[in-house]
Amino acid sequence: MKARLWSIGLSLLFGAVLAWYLVYTNQLVSAVNVDAAAISRMYARVFRGLSDPTGERSVTALFEMLGEIEQLGIPVVVISPEGEITATMNLPFTVDPSDPADRQRVLEYVEVLDRRNAPIFEPDVGTFHFGMPAVVERLRWVPWIQAATLVVIVLVGIWIFRSTVRAEQERVWSTMARESAHQLGTPLSSLAGWVEILRMPRAERAEVASDDRIAREVEVDVERLNKVSQRFELIGRRPRMQEIDVGDVLRELEGYFCVRLPHMDRSIELKVETAPGLPRVAGNKVLLEWAFENVIKNSIDVLAGRGGRIEVRADPADDGKHVTIAFRDDGPGVASEMRKSIFEPGVSGKGGWGVGLTLTRRIVDTHGGKIELGWPNEGAEFIVTLPISRSKA
Repeated sequence: MKARLWSIGLSLLFGAVLAWYLVYTNQLVSAVNVDAAAISRMYARVFRGLSDPTGERSVTALFEMLGEIEQLGIPVVVISPEGEITATMNLPFTVDPSDPADRQRVLEYVEVLDRRNAPIFEPDVGTFHFGMPAVVERLRWVPWIQAATLVVIVLVGIWIFRSTVRAEQERVWSTMARESAHQLGTPLSSLAGWVEILRMPRAERAEVASDDRIAREVEVDVERLNKVSQRFELIGRRPRMQEIDVGDVLRELEGYFCVRLPHMDRSIELKVETAPGLPRVAGNKVLLEWAFENVIKNSIDVLAGRGGRIEVRADPADDGKHVTIAFRDDGPGVASEMRKSIFEPGVSGKGGWGVGLTLTRRIVDTHGGKIELGWPNEGAEFIVTLPISRSKA
């Protein structure tokens, strides 16, 4: 919610800055057009004065040009050879020629004008000290405004990017921590149960399970913990690839879940089918097993309490270069508003943590494949595509 408000606020801010800049530049263009028209009129009057053989229009043209200069807003100060201020025009303050303080103020302003433009000396007339039109003074600020705006945009962009990355990292770390607890919880709970059974008197314990069975089940849970450790150890590393029989991986998962489904929900049925002669893929068995397990668990969570059927089918792709694994269930399906974000961290339609499908996509991407959400007539369908091993392609 905060990120959305920040986005709206920044959009409004940039919109306001852009609108102000457009108005500002439009005003500058209008002022430049006015100055260009005034200069053109001055040019015309020069030619009119030069074309008069009597010379009377020359004097008139000079006075008219003086008026145009005044309208342009160019500040001018004329100082005679004797050092007297003989004329002023367009000064940013009112001048009283008889006031010594105003005279000193004009001389100080002359120094400012001379730092910007070299004065012009005319014999018998004096020195002309001049500035620039107001439009030029405003144009001086344009590069600075552009640079400042660019710096602000870049800094805000960096801040937004870093905030987004930080928020994403925190969300990923949070979901990964929860997934770790979830992965470790099942075998640890099972081990705790077997410990309680071992504490029972031998006679009572024999009625529950034999020592051999307890040993086998503890071994299974220890192997499960070892597998979880291997999974998280591979996160962030380049996995070691080898030829994998996807059918074997799926059948192992089928056996794992079929033993536990009666304890989870007796009304859920899992069926795995693989096409004969299914090509091998290049992958890491630990990671692929984790990816497939997450998709199946997602369907089990959706069907919990209502029952249903989960079907997994592996076939060669039509292009002859990939293997497709389709996971289908007859649950309520995926809501339309969640389809675009179903693989994002923290997104879950069942009140969970929403990390399983995110990990699955990450693992599949690492293997050069892709996972897509299908469009079945009912329920949900996830289609995983993996490239065939090159040595067997």
